[in-house]
Amino acid sequence: MGWGQLLVGLGFICGTLIAAQGAINGRLAGGIGGPIQAAFISFSIGWLVLLALNIALGHRLPSHAQIASIPAWAWVGGLIGAIMVTSSATAVPRIGVAAWVSAVIAGQLTAAVLYDQFGAFGQAVRPATPLRLLGVGFLVLGVYLVRRF
Repeated sequence: MGWGQLLVGLGFICGTLIAAQGAINGRLAGGIGGPIQAAFISFSIGWLVLLALNIALGHRLPSHAQIASIPAWAWVGGLIGAIMVTSSATAVPRIGVAAWVSAVIAGQLTAAVLYDQFGAFGQAVRPATPLRLLGVGFLVLGVYLVRRF
């Protein structure tokens, strides 16, 4: 088995975890007072786990030069994560896991095709072919079907 297959498998496993995350954070939000509090707890636990991993693996802090060389847009990942976790804690208890995850996946693929088309964030350009756009259309239709029926 090659790296590509292992990484696809890892992506699949992460997809199952993302599906669970909305329900877990929704339950946490219901128990502690709201989605912002749940997101705070979720990120605090994640931060502690990552801190422990960095210490255990002997990683050091980046230098000032390394930090200064990173473009400003590269720092918004945490903000995006906070929006995602808070939104899932709000939405999943109201619309369900399947509707939420299908909408997220459709949004991810729509954006991914556009990012590829324009080489966003320094990625290689990969054209938005008619078949890729058809795939996006099917996912958007899937969101409608999952939500509607």
